[in-house]
Amino acid sequence: MGDVNQRLFLERHLPQAGGPVVEIGSKEYGSTTSFRDLYRDVEYVGVDLEAGPAVDSVVDLTQGIGSLAEAHFALVICCSVLEHTPAPWVMAKNLTRLVRPGGVLYLSVPWVWRFHPYPDDYFRFSPRGVEALFPGFKWIGAAYSTSLTDDLVPLDLRGDISMIDDGMARYAPTPQGGARKYLPCLMVNMLGRRLVERG
Repeated sequence: MGDVNQRLFLERHLPQAGGPVVEIGSKEYGSTTSFRDLYRDVEYVGVDLEAGPAVDSVVDLTQGIGSLAEAHFALVICCSVLEHTPAPWVMAKNLTRLVRPGGVLYLSVPWVWRFHPYPDDYFRFSPRGVEALFPGFKWIGAAYSTSLTDDLVPLDLRGDISMIDDGMARYAPTPQGGARKYLPCLMVNMLGRRLVERG
């Protein structure tokens, strides 16, 4: 499950999956946005750590891929999940295992966000951090999203992205004088195609 901006990003960048889809962190909590109906014409598997609404398979991707088929999925969706694992590099390897060669990974992770334990909260990720975790992908789309609906700021990962988030900062006066700098809540949304290994 995701938020409205994550869904908008996916609708605009990948309106069709072209094969089976797996969504990591699919449990419905009543305040999230579903992706399932975007890809109703293909196999869709919802995965979470525990059973519940919209969960088809219970798998802990920090421990392996469980009963999920390796290199089977044309699209792997993982929104607002990676920050909750104490070993995201392990989960990144297992997510990669699920994507078929030439398939697509949609990852959305917080860059600037409040502490939100479920069951705990460990990491924040820059776009370059995502690239480092997933070296077997060519990134074909990226954007920051904020907490405002349809506030998506495109990122050209081939260029200098170092000042984009800084340019979104605002300043507020402090009681001691001067001004405190505030960045908006920012999610990093990235769409990557798994490279086909030549052997």
